[in-house]
Amino acid sequence: MPAVKVLVVTSIRLYRDGVAEALRRFADVENATTAATGAEAVVAIGRSDCDVVLVDMSLSGSADAVRALVVARPTVKVVALGVLEDDPGLAAYAELGVCGYVSRDASIDELGESLRSALRGEAPCSGKIAAGLLRHIAVQARAHLNSQVPLQLTCRERDVLKLLENGMTNKEIARALDISLSTVKNHVHSVLVKMGAAHRHELSGGLAAGNAVPSS
Repeated sequence: MPAVKVLVVTSIRLYRDGVAEALRRFADVENATTAATGAEAVVAIGRSDCDVVLVDMSLSGSADAVRALVVARPTVKVVALGVLEDDPGLAAYAELGVCGYVSRDASIDELGESLRSALRGEAPCSGKIAAGLLRHIAVQARAHLNSQVPLQLTCRERDVLKLLENGMTNKEIARALDISLSTVKNHVHSVLVKMGAAHRHELSGGLAAGNAVPSS
């Protein structure tokens, strides 16, 4: 593997100097330079043929820094450094142009392997981060589907759905709505089909007010 040139971007001098010094000890790291701000980082990659940029995501303006780096050098690999594995902004970082993540709990050896993975065109991240990203994609896909296809629920089906969301059983729903148990079962089945749910537990809190419209 060719020698790697790395840029470490963080406002904490002790942090960036320590990471850069540790990376220089790897045989395949040709050089590790540093920058304290996003602006400094953009200037730095304009002066060198940097391969990977590690951006501390706790840096003030880190999102703008990533965006500017990707615009300035589209081929550079930007890796988010020091992220929390349950950070709600992980997907947003990817949308900005981040190609990988290094968690706060990662070791120097894991950091080095993340650099190599990024250069191979992979997306280095922990299993927990990968799971979080997949969950985000699933939620977004479901929200998009619901927004594109309005649910044709009848007024009675909407009444049943509200009670399902409150965790009520079929018998409790029948008593509350003063209808037969068999009628409740029919309504529940219809609601599940229309919402694309396999089980009633999936309906808990699953209906946005604007998605359900009465059928004609």
